[in-house]
Amino acid sequence: MSWRAQRAAAVALLAAVALSGCGPQAPAPHTRIAGWSPSGTGVARSAPVTVDFTAPVAAGGLAEGLLVALVRAADARAVARLLEAGEPSGPLALPCDPALAEGGRRIELRPIAPLAGAAAYALVVAPTLLDAEGRAVLDPEGQRRTFVATFSTVAGPPPRPVLTEVRAVAVTPQGGGEYVELVNLGEEPLDLSGWRLEKRTSSGSLAGCTVAAAAAALPPGAFGLVAGGAWDGRYPAAAGTVRFTCGASTLAGGLADERSPEVRLLDPSGAVLATFGQGGAGPRCPAAVERIDALAPDEPANFACALDEGTPGGCNSVTPPARCP
Repeated sequence: MSWRAQRAAAVALLAAVALSGCGPQAPAPHTRIAGWSPSGTGVARSAPVTVDFTAPVAAGGLAEGLLVALVRAADARAVARLLEAGEPSGPLALPCDPALAEGGRRIELRPIAPLAGAAAYALVVAPTLLDAEGRAVLDPEGQRRTFVATFSTVAGPPPRPVLTEVRAVAVTPQGGGEYVELVNLGEEPLDLSGWRLEKRTSSGSLAGCTVAAAAAALPPGAFGLVAGGAWDGRYPAAAGTVRFTCGASTLAGGLADERSPEVRLLDPSGAVLATFGQGGAGPRCPAAVERIDALAPDEPANFACALDEGTPGGCNSVTPPARCP
């Protein structure tokens, strides 16, 4: 047989093998992120967060927060590092119900509570996410790396925090006992992350700290405590009280004992939304100072010394009916 005939026979054989389905097959393309939602600005605060894929993905690790997380945009970089290391996103992730949909081609995250209004959020997908065949899922550009998509929510009802009790005097170490109590009189959960608490120092100047992210927002009508990182719970708080941390150790560097407590709460834009004892309106007390009426302004007649050790996270010990919302 001539070489031309041999070549023709080989080509025919290869064609026959290909048509019969035998022989090596071309590998299927990797699963990629095909789309996500929401995006842009003005997103509804209760909108579900979804990410779509070109093929089904595996569910392992989804519920444990190892693969996908919804976070505040400011926390996206820190959460990305955790997921890249194979660690759960922990308290930085917002509480969501995760689920697979569309036959495994979609992951849905449904926030447990409405998101804050006019705030920036991020969807983070770990590079360790695998498809149903155990292969790495790639980002939209075909790279195996962390995927982050951001969006911002529509403005919601304005928050209405009221500062209701302050304890500046506590036995040593004072950082374990100082606190500021507030109540949420707004219509929506109040997320204090990124807010600023400022105090009037013994010299009369203002100093403060930024409130750290908390595991939960403050529900409407609920009480919360803002304390330093060294807070030791020596004054038992009422059940359900949400605690926020402001200051690595002491609250705002320590509240002054030499003067009546004067604090204020500023939102992330710098607007003052709540005050307590403004202008020295409150008394100096051996324990806690309480606001008598949550709806009344900072006037001397609206403040009194607590009758006992104070009521962190609870109703006023001076005139409970007026204080309790």
